[in-house]
Amino acid sequence: MKAPAILGRLKFDIRGLRPGFGWLARLRRKMNPHADFGDEDSHRKPPPKLLLGAIGAVILLFGGIAGWLALNGAETTQAWEAATPKINVTVAMPPAPAPPPKPPVATPAAPAPTAAAPAPQPPTSAAPLALPEAAGATVTLTPAPVPGLVEDSRNGPLPKIAEDGRKPWQVYARPFPAADKRPRVAIIMADMGISGVTTGAALAKLPPGVTLAFVPYAERLDNWVERARTKGHEVMLAVPMEPLNYPRDDPGPNALLTMLGPDRNLERLEWSLGKVVGYVGITSTTGSKFTGNQAAVQPMIDALKARGLLFVDARANPKSVAGPLATLAGVPRALADRTIDRDLSRGAIDDQLRELEGLAKANGAAVGMASPYPTTIERIVLWMTALADRGVALAPVSAVVNIQKQ
Repeated sequence: MKAPAILGRLKFDIRGLRPGFGWLARLRRKMNPHADFGDEDSHRKPPPKLLLGAIGAVILLFGGIAGWLALNGAETTQAWEAATPKINVTVAMPPAPAPPPKPPVATPAAPAPTAAAPAPQPPTSAAPLALPEAAGATVTLTPAPVPGLVEDSRNGPLPKIAEDGRKPWQVYARPFPAADKRPRVAIIMADMGISGVTTGAALAKLPPGVTLAFVPYAERLDNWVERARTKGHEVMLAVPMEPLNYPRDDPGPNALLTMLGPDRNLERLEWSLGKVVGYVGITSTTGSKFTGNQAAVQPMIDALKARGLLFVDARANPKSVAGPLATLAGVPRALADRTIDRDLSRGAIDDQLRELEGLAKANGAAVGMASPYPTTIERIVLWMTALADRGVALAPVSAVVNIQKQ
């Protein structure tokens, strides 16, 4: 608002400041035109100087305000706007629809080169492939169970010899070429399935030529065995048997014990055999007392022969009679020559693996027992890298049965 406009509105009737004068007197005359009010205007006194000074000060004050606003109005407005809180809201607009694609322009295709007709493939056979380990080829094991090789029982599916003479240890074995005349080393990774972590690490890292022996009471045993055989591992059962310091050292549920009669032990053996399918035979790393007792071992060997299974004597007892009894009974058998990780230092494991190579070259075959420790797995994988260059083959245990000297 400009200063002249402000001053124009400040109209003061000084006469109205005193009673009886000014606008009040004129109102009185208008209401009583014939009344005699006397000469009031003649008696009016000039306003006092103090009142005039106050009026002048008010005029100067409003004039100063108007001038200040005229000079600083823009800055004041900006200050007020800056001091006023604001909220900025971003509104997301939907994207504009994409234009429809243009129809493709047909172009004449260049003539394709004439390809040679593919060679006819041999018909797929259910028989597993038998390719050398050194070639790095995938080896497929026969899917389990195979009809005719299974007997139903209250303990589960038990292996049996088929009517045509086929035996489970041969049908479920990992193929190995008979023409490969190199010395053979079989590594059995025992006690698989006790720990899910170590079992998974072994399946992930070990070469498929290593034989895996699972305990029958392992959780998810079917799953572990199926995964192992899918990767090409030959599978066994590590049946619990009585150790020398039993019962302080517990080998697991339904262990074979020397104090039990043959019928009781056979019942316990069938409990283990019925837990899964697809294995070639049994072994035991705990039976240091049981395998030394001929009366206890003989019924077990007879049962394995009747069911077409092989046996690996882990020699937990140096005086074990299980291996010789298996030989006499005609049961396919292998003998553990070394426990490669009895000492878990890297150097000791490497020494045991070198000794197995020497025994294989001297006797045609050697068997090493191991447990799925991280260090053991690491050293086996490293040992395997140049094994073929040293003239030795890693073989499944089924490929070394009956080769070793007693």
